[in-house]
Amino acid sequence: MSRHATAGKAILHSLFELKDGVREKGFRVAFDGYVRHLVEMGYAVEGRLVRRKPLEGFGRRLPDFSYYAAIEFADLKREQACYDFVAHNAEPVRSIHAAMNSQVKRGSAHFFVSYDV
Repeated sequence: MSRHATAGKAILHSLFELKDGVREKGFRVAFDGYVRHLVEMGYAVEGRLVRRKPLEGFGRRLPDFSYYAAIEFADLKREQACYDFVAHNAEPVRSIHAAMNSQVKRGSAHFFVSYDV
């Protein structure tokens, strides 16, 4: 029995650096607020923010980054709906998203989506 691509979870992954002078705790508050809003709006399931620990001799092909964040969605359909919601740039998500993104070093972020197969 094959599964349709939207039948399983989808995850938006991001690799990034914080701007110089930005405190990790402050970013954490903004990230948690952003994810909480997406969950309350019915788009996301949960989010996770972790710090990278480089391993000597591994990960050389990865871009430079210190932080990894993941936002989980029920499926690709909800992930796309969330993307469209955020891209619409209406309040209050506009301000919530800006409060988080304003702390990320410009040009450092890399994004990709993965989904269950």
